[in-house]
Amino acid sequence: MKTDAGPSPAAISSSTAPWARFRGVLGSGATLRLGRAFLVSFGVMLVAFLLLRLAPGDPAATLLGDQATPENLAQLREALGLNGTFLEQLARYLSGVVHGNLGISLASNQPVLALIGRAFPVTLWLVLLTAAMALLAAVPLGMVAALHHRTWFGHGFRVVVSLLLATPVFFSGLLLILFFSIRLKMAPVAGYETGFPANMVYLWLPALTLCTVLVPLLARVFQSSVIDTTEQEFVETAVVRGLPRRVMMWRYLIRPSIAPTISLLAYIVGQLVGSAVVVEAIFGLPGMGTLLIEAVRVRDYPVIQGGIAVLGLFVVAVGYLSDLSGGWLDPRTKAK
Repeated sequence: MKTDAGPSPAAISSSTAPWARFRGVLGSGATLRLGRAFLVSFGVMLVAFLLLRLAPGDPAATLLGDQATPENLAQLREALGLNGTFLEQLARYLSGVVHGNLGISLASNQPVLALIGRAFPVTLWLVLLTAAMALLAAVPLGMVAALHHRTWFGHGFRVVVSLLLATPVFFSGLLLILFFSIRLKMAPVAGYETGFPANMVYLWLPALTLCTVLVPLLARVFQSSVIDTTEQEFVETAVVRGLPRRVMMWRYLIRPSIAPTISLLAYIVGQLVGSAVVVEAIFGLPGMGTLLIEAVRVRDYPVIQGGIAVLGLFVVAVGYLSDLSGGWLDPRTKAK
């Protein structure tokens, strides 16, 4: 038997415990987490800044070709922020990011921030819907698999998880289009309409495609976490006290076990955004993936640079919020 006592029943059942615990998380670890988030954010912006500077050759000459005049090269270098010393370029870039100036698109001659402002909400909706659907499916599935992990259901669960994780997301997307869009006519094959809830008609099938990989992973982690939690001493104490089943399931099993699952979800948000690029291309969604693919195709460096910076900062923000929520859900979690 493990001796990690975890939270006492009296502390968890107290009416003021959730708010007190949340304040404790903010007071003890929020400053450290926020500092790490700022450092990682600076690293993301630095990588985006170095994207042009580390490219082989002169980006301006590559874009304009051999027939470019010195005047045209000078104008394009100025537009790309390649004039001056390295530190001067970095200072201008960071100042522009702080003030919301990510440059001008070379392809459309529009502000990069305006292009991202139209594309990012589509990707954000897709990621949030995928995360919500994945948690709603993974938590009950992982709970059932944990409570029956020694039965045929538990063994079959592990086999299905392995098969789904080995299936490429683009292949799952094509199969779902054939079944739900072409055969059942339940969803459009492609396209997008702005505004909630009209956009859900176009987003639920792409989100389901991403869930074919995300749900098995989260359910497997939640299953392992629940199995580990059931072996803790505070769970045995709750059983001896004869607490109601609803209280037992939420406060003593689901709540302390779901923290690692949420942390994993935040950790793989970056991979989820990468998969969303493929899914957006399959379903014709005008999100960040489509924007970046087109920018790479036409060598629109300001859009590529700005898109990478925005997506990187989004992943950092999600990770920071996950750290805070994990400390509130599971009081055994400590800031590191």
